[in-house]
Amino acid sequence: MAAHVFTLVLNRRPTDNELDELFAAGCDDASFGMEDSLPIAEFDREAPTMADAIVSAVRSVESVGLVAVRVLDQDLVTLADIADRIGQSRESVRRYATGARGNGGFPPPVNPVRDGTVFYRWSEVAPWLRQHLGMDVSDADPALVVANLVLQARQHRDRVAHMAALSELLIA
Repeated sequence: MAAHVFTLVLNRRPTDNELDELFAAGCDDASFGMEDSLPIAEFDREAPTMADAIVSAVRSVESVGLVAVRVLDQDLVTLADIADRIGQSRESVRRYATGARGNGGFPPPVNPVRDGTVFYRWSEVAPWLRQHLGMDVSDADPALVVANLVLQARQHRDRVAHMAALSELLIA
């Protein structure tokens, strides 16, 4: 089995008693702490796949009363982040995004009408960079991206009318 490294953001910092319970629940492969005021659990979990590792960790964490809010996935990026990752200037990447440079078709931003910082998904940008510019860039781990989306959906499911209809999209 492979070891999978990932970080869960928790709803709160575990108490000392919960840390003991977490260890007993199988979280002896995790370290708990704070990162930029966020309570986190960093895992190095052995499992057949990343998805299996995440599900196992979320179940263990939630068995003691904590909630896994999200998985850190590095998927949301700014133009400056993209520029750093590919070794080009922010202006160069901005020109790809606006179609002033390159073949066009740059992935749309996540928040296109927002004033201020605009975000893109690396999981959409990386394939475009490979296809249109021939760059050798790594993908975002799809298991992390999907796990993050599922955890976020869980937070809102009780407020969505007829959530079962939307759940069908996962099966399609």
